[in-house]
Amino acid sequence: MNRVDRLLLGTLRLVHRWQFGLKLRWHTGTHGRLAYLQNPARNPRTTLVMLHGLGASKDQWGPAMLGMARHHHCVFVDLPGHGQSVYEAGAGFGPQAMLAELEGLLDTLVEGPFVLVGSSLGGCVAGLYAAKHPQRVSHLVLLAPAGLGEQALGPTLKASLQGPGTVFGYRTVEEMKRFWSLVFKAPPEVGGRLAQAMAASGRSRFAAVQRVVEDFRREGLDVLLERLPQITAKTLVIWGRHDQVFLPATLENLLRQLPDARGEFIEDCGHVPYLERGAEVVAAITRFIATSRV
Repeated sequence: MNRVDRLLLGTLRLVHRWQFGLKLRWHTGTHGRLAYLQNPARNPRTTLVMLHGLGASKDQWGPAMLGMARHHHCVFVDLPGHGQSVYEAGAGFGPQAMLAELEGLLDTLVEGPFVLVGSSLGGCVAGLYAAKHPQRVSHLVLLAPAGLGEQALGPTLKASLQGPGTVFGYRTVEEMKRFWSLVFKAPPEVGGRLAQAMAASGRSRFAAVQRVVEDFRREGLDVLLERLPQITAKTLVIWGRHDQVFLPATLENLLRQLPDARGEFIEDCGHVPYLERGAEVVAAITRFIATSRV
């Protein structure tokens, strides 16, 4: 990216962080440094840890989800290979490698049981963490999690993974719009200098996204599936009704395999309901936490 692109996107990030009282912090782990956003502990009884999806970052949850920091202690994490996290490529970028780095951060940062929220790739990592550390997670929220096997893949993603390329990631405005048409039901309309800056940002991280996809393949597309019975935390699974990335029909089978789970469809949205219908996602999470608190 050139200086103008970096300045434009950096200013937008800083505005959102200021708006919701979030501060940039770093955790030094075994293979690098994880970046995260954190706010003062307004409600020490409830800490929410948020794990984003493939190619996204801690700053890309949208105003509704970032706004939860106004009512709860929140931690938005950049997974290895994403955002501002600095990570050794030799350590691997699959979900289990990410889990190993996340464990150290959460051991240091969060006391007592907390609410763990993960979307897509982040949902896979969140599920793996909850299965391995049941005493640490009071509530688990999974938004169309990855790692549930080939049968969960939408047709476009399945075809991409079977070929040499990938539908994830973009390098140009045109590729960005095609990607958005996959993850959104109604893609946002962005043009001009902002669209060019966002495409430049995607280009700068394109290689890292492809590495994550390859390492995920290597670990297995069903890496979370076999761990589901070990998840004992109260679980809410949220799915966009029009998700093209992971099939919405997967929800029913997923709920049967989780010991203590409920599911909720968010209407009129795709793979990123927290961006298309953020207020509804926040309301669902808030109800879930309130009605199932011990």
